Amino acid sequence: MSLSEDNPADAKGPMVEPIQVPKASDILAGKLRDLILSGRIAPGESLPAERELVSDSGLSRSSVREALRVLEVEGLIATRPGRSGGSTVRLPGRSSVARSMRLFVRSHGIRLEALLECRVAVEPYLAGLAAQNRTEQDLAEMRDIHQRFEQSQGDVGAYKRLNLDWHLAVARASRNEVLVALMEAIAQPIFDAADYQEVTTAEIRRDAIRAHAAILHSIEAQDFKQAYSRMEKHLSAYATVARRLLVDRQAQSGAAAK
Repeated sequence: MSLSEDNPADAKGPMVEPIQVPKASDILAGKLRDLILSGRIAPGESLPAERELVSDSGLSRSSVREALRVLEVEGLIATRPGRSGGSTVRLPGRSSVARSMRLFVRSHGIRLEALLECRVAVEPYLAGLAAQNRTEQDLAEMRDIHQRFEQSQGDVGAYKRLNLDWHLAVARASRNEVLVALMEAIAQPIFDAADYQEVTTAEIRRDAIRAHAAILHSIEAQDFKQAYSRMEKHLSAYATVARRLLVDRQAQSGAAAK
């Protein structure tokens, strides 16, 4: 007799919902992850050998190996195969965030427009922080990229690469690690987007060079509000133009298909 038959009032459904039991490998991965993130196993130190983990945990060798693979994918350990190998603890860098974002953008078909909106939401504040926190070394990097940016108008590929490089240099000068990681994560998907490669004109490139020069001047002057305002104006203007060009090209493609 089922539980629902014992109690007629509950005949519409089972009294006990299905119970999800975690995989043994996930439990072990969770325990090791906690040890790493709490600092009890420091970066550069080795995890216990696979045989030792099997003995201590009571799990099968396959479950231990699966737990280690999970941690490796997360960027928390680096594993060397062979008798002299093992698993060494490391902390994931910003590149791991970028890899995850690229996979998310590509697998979900995220629109270029959405990525540009993200930049408009984040980058003005980064520019303001860059004005507050920049060093002379930061300024030298931004000036160097900007100079090459000015000279790249005739080479669209180089122009677009230097454009993103300059924005990333501004982000790094902010000294906000979380926002820098976010910017680095969305920069490459923007550069990879086919729409981004297509949306440019000579006028857009000239406007971008002038805008970068104005923003750089504000960062040099350590003017938070002005750097914020100029970056917001620059990105909003580009997003508006890009949106209009994309709509026009989609309309042209639709007309040609007919």
